[in-house]
Amino acid sequence: MSLSGKNSIAGELSAEGSDVFFSVDPRNKTTGSLPFYNATRAEVDRAVNAAAAAFGEIRHYPSSKIAGFLDEAAEQIEALGDDLLHTADSETGLGLPRLTGERARTTGQIRAFANLLREGAYLRAIINTEGPGQPAIKQMQFPLGPVAVFAASNFPFAFAVAGGDSASALAAGCPIVVKAHPGHPATSELFAGAINAAVAAQGFPAGTFSLLQGNGINVGQWLVAHEAIEAVGFTGSLRGGRAIYDAASRRPRPIPVYAEMGSVNPVVITQAALAARADEIADGLVGSVTMGTGQFCTNPGLILLEDSGASRDFISAVTEKMEAAPAGILLNESIAAGLNSAVSDTVTHPQIEVLTGAEAISESDYFCYRNTVMQTTAAAIRNDDRLQVEHFGPVTLFVVCAGAEDLKSTVDALEGNLTTTVHAEESELESIGGLLHQLREKAGRVIWNGFPTGVAVVHAMQHGGPYPATTAPGTTSVGMNAIYRFMRPIAFQNVPEALLPPALQDANPLGILRLVDDVYTDEAV
Repeated sequence: MSLSGKNSIAGELSAEGSDVFFSVDPRNKTTGSLPFYNATRAEVDRAVNAAAAAFGEIRHYPSSKIAGFLDEAAEQIEALGDDLLHTADSETGLGLPRLTGERARTTGQIRAFANLLREGAYLRAIINTEGPGQPAIKQMQFPLGPVAVFAASNFPFAFAVAGGDSASALAAGCPIVVKAHPGHPATSELFAGAINAAVAAQGFPAGTFSLLQGNGINVGQWLVAHEAIEAVGFTGSLRGGRAIYDAASRRPRPIPVYAEMGSVNPVVITQAALAARADEIADGLVGSVTMGTGQFCTNPGLILLEDSGASRDFISAVTEKMEAAPAGILLNESIAAGLNSAVSDTVTHPQIEVLTGAEAISESDYFCYRNTVMQTTAAAIRNDDRLQVEHFGPVTLFVVCAGAEDLKSTVDALEGNLTTTVHAEESELESIGGLLHQLREKAGRVIWNGFPTGVAVVHAMQHGGPYPATTAPGTTSVGMNAIYRFMRPIAFQNVPEALLPPALQDANPLGILRLVDDVYTDEAV
C-alpha cells in the first residue's frame, strides 16, 4: 500500500491545508521525506458530519452484521503483512518481535469483540413483565453515536487507530473519527487503509471511519468541540487528557470523555517477601520498569517498603541492576523532552536522592534516557503530591517508610492509579488484608506477587482507576466491558411487541441470555 500523507475522510484522501509535519525515526533521529498534512477545520467538520450520517444507518444494523465487519477489519490488518511491521518499527523503534505480538493482540481483541456481539448478552437485555401496579418495562443497550478516538504513542497498534478504543466503539455500533498520533503517522495511514477496505467490503457507509492527521492541538480541539461527537476515547498524558476533558465540558452540550492518563502504579513490598525472595523480586521489578523503555502506562514508578537493612540491600541491588541494564529507545523527541523535564523537576525536591541515572544520554544517536532510580521518604510523599507525578520512561522511585503504620499512612495519601501491587508471603495473609483493601481504593486493578506491566484483553480486566489515572473510574479501556463506554441503556415501558427490538421481544428470536423478572434465562417469556 502506497502512502499519501493525506487525511482519510469517509474513504477519500484529503489535503486541503498547507501545514505539514514529518515522521522521525527514533533510532537515528532522521526525518522522513513524506509530508503529512494537518487536517483543517473544514476537514474535521466533514469527517464528523460523515460519521453522523453513517450512524443514521449503522444504528439499525444487527449485531451479526457489525461482527462481520470487525472480522473483516482484522483480516485486512493482517493482509498489510510485513509492510505494517516495518513501517511502525521505523517510526517507533519498538522492534519487530514486539510489534508482531502487538499486531496479534490488536486483531485478537477486534475478533473478541466480534464474538461478543454474536453471543448477544452484551446488550444487557432486561425484562420486567407487567404485574399488579407495575407496568411492563424492558431495557437494553444502544450505541451513543459518533466517537472521537485519540491514538496513543506507546502502542501504535493496540491503543491507536485500530486499538481498543476504536474496536470497542465500532463494536458498540458507533462510527469513529480517529485523531492519529503524530509519532507514527505512516503506520496510522496503513491502518486507515485496512479499515476503509473493510468498510467497502462489508458495504458499510463510508463515514463509518475517518482518520485525521495533526501534530498540534487544533485538530483534537476542533474534533472534541464538534456538536455531532457523542463521546471521546483517549489514551495519553494527564495534561492531554485533562485538556480534552475540559474542552468537552465547555461544550453547550457536554459529552463523556474516557481518558486513560497513566499512573505511577505503586508497589508495596513486605519484609517477609524480601526475606524469602529479594533477588527474584529485584529481577522482576527491573524487568518491569525497563520493559518497553518504561513507556507503559502500567510502569511501576513508586515502590513502598519499610526501612530495614534488608530494604536498603534490596534498593542497592535494584540500583545495580538498573545501571547494568542497557538503555532503551524512547519513542520520540516529545517523550524524551517530557521525561527529562519531569525527572528534572522531581530531583529539585530536597527529599529526593538520585541513586542512578536522572539524565538524558545526549551523546546518543537515538532518543535515550538513563535507567533511573531515586529514593525519598514517606513523609515527603505525603506532604508533596508533586512527587507522585508519572515519569514516562525507565524510572522508579523508592519510598522508604519508618514502619508499618507509616507505610499505611502513605498508602492513604496516594492518588488514583491504574494498578497497585503487593509482594507478600502466604504467612502474612491474616495481617495483610487491611493494607490490600487500602490499595484497592487507589486503583482499578490489584496485583498479588506480580508486576503491573502487561494487560490481558479479557472480560475480567479493569484498565482504569480513580482520577488522575482516568476521568471515568467506573469504566475500563481494555477488555470486553470497554464497549459500555460507547453505549447507553434505554428502557421501553408498555411498548407494543411489534415495535421492540428483537433482543427485547418476548419470543427472544436472537436466543440471547436475558434477565427476565430477576432470573437469567435464554428462554422465551
